[in-house]
Amino acid sequence: MRAIRFALLVISKLLLRYKFKIILVLVISSILTYGIYSFVFASTKSRLSEGIVGTFTENDLPPIVTQLVSKGLVEIDKTGSPSGQLAKEWTSNDQSTEYWFKLKDDLYWSDGTKLKAADLPVSIPNVEITTPDDRTMHFKLSDSYSPFPSLLTKPLLKKNTNIGIGPYQIAKIYKDGVFVKKLQLHARDQALPDVTIHFYPNERIAKTALRIGEVASILGINDPEDLTPDKSFNLFSQPSFGVVVTIFYNTEDPVLSDENLRLALSYSAPSIPNETEARTSLSPQSWAFNNTVKDYLDNQEGAKNALAKVKNKDLVITLTATSSLKNIGEQVIASWKKAGIKAVLRTESGIPQNFQALLIAQKIPADPDQYSLWHKLGQTNISKFSNPRMDKDLEDGRKLKDISQRRLKYADFQKVLLDHSPASFLYFPKYNVLYLKKVEPELKKVLELQILE
Repeated sequence: MRAIRFALLVISKLLLRYKFKIILVLVISSILTYGIYSFVFASTKSRLSEGIVGTFTENDLPPIVTQLVSKGLVEIDKTGSPSGQLAKEWTSNDQSTEYWFKLKDDLYWSDGTKLKAADLPVSIPNVEITTPDDRTMHFKLSDSYSPFPSLLTKPLLKKNTNIGIGPYQIAKIYKDGVFVKKLQLHARDQALPDVTIHFYPNERIAKTALRIGEVASILGINDPEDLTPDKSFNLFSQPSFGVVVTIFYNTEDPVLSDENLRLALSYSAPSIPNETEARTSLSPQSWAFNNTVKDYLDNQEGAKNALAKVKNKDLVITLTATSSLKNIGEQVIASWKKAGIKAVLRTESGIPQNFQALLIAQKIPADPDQYSLWHKLGQTNISKFSNPRMDKDLEDGRKLKDISQRRLKYADFQKVLLDHSPASFLYFPKYNVLYLKKVEPELKKVLELQILE
């Protein structure tokens, strides 16, 4: 016992004598331990590489990228209904010409600064925007527009910076001239992988990058067939209801001005296997979708009856298809010929100014307002179709506030559109992601933020 007490006494005296040196050693040891741990942790943090086809500038990155970095004032659900994201709520006047958006409380940018209304770089043509206070944005429109909130979904970065409010931060941007070549994104949540996104001018180069391991995945690939047999790859697909593969008919063409011929073409157009059929120009998930419209595709009896009313049956229809839809174009031509309609296929890399029938993948808005596509004054009304009743539906639909009244207008719009057949709506194409099997767990975490519903 004496020996133990003596040892304790010696130790206590040594601790008192060298306590500052001991504390210093402990502090230095802790710092070194933390540094080593941080280095090891950082070096083992998961990373993911994605490839995207397209050329983009720093200010025009696709939503699949920007929604990783920030949020919009509003988000749209699969039915096309808006809800607040950065915005807590909004109100409008009776004419739908003025809107007041109130921001959520306690929003902070990824750099830690508080988000203010004046920080948000919102710009919309012909809309006057003011910020009465730090949490309010006021929008004054030149005309009534009830779907206005649907225009505010773009993820917003802090004005004049690359700082957002999303799960990722932009760490570095690599450019080739004005175009972005590569983006490095740092995850703010340790459970998420850091992401490097490469941009490629075409699918051929993107596929090569996947083969040689430059990227572990390609997002939005149109033709994954040549790589899917490789057992090291997996393919994820889901319908993209923001795009509808459509045959547009030039209604001012001497041949296709015949409504009965257009109906015959729609009735005899094929139902494409393994694709989600489009019954109208609206998504079947839309709150305004008219599920009472009749089916047109693969209706041989309907095609026969409509064709019987066509005076000149010997004319040849030229279908122009974009190169990515050549295979679909061939199926359409085969179906038309089966119905007794003479037709030939022409393939072009872009969209021609002049055409008889045109097969393209047409983007459609989340809101059912398709004024620009189908109104006689619409800027993208490539079919040149004009119908007073349908024009009135489209005019009223974008001014009415009551959703039940809007639903009636768009139900009638869809009926009139199909009855006169200025276009044949085929299917909603798949959004494809081709990826290495080994990255599936990490890729799924990121895709849930990008495309998964």
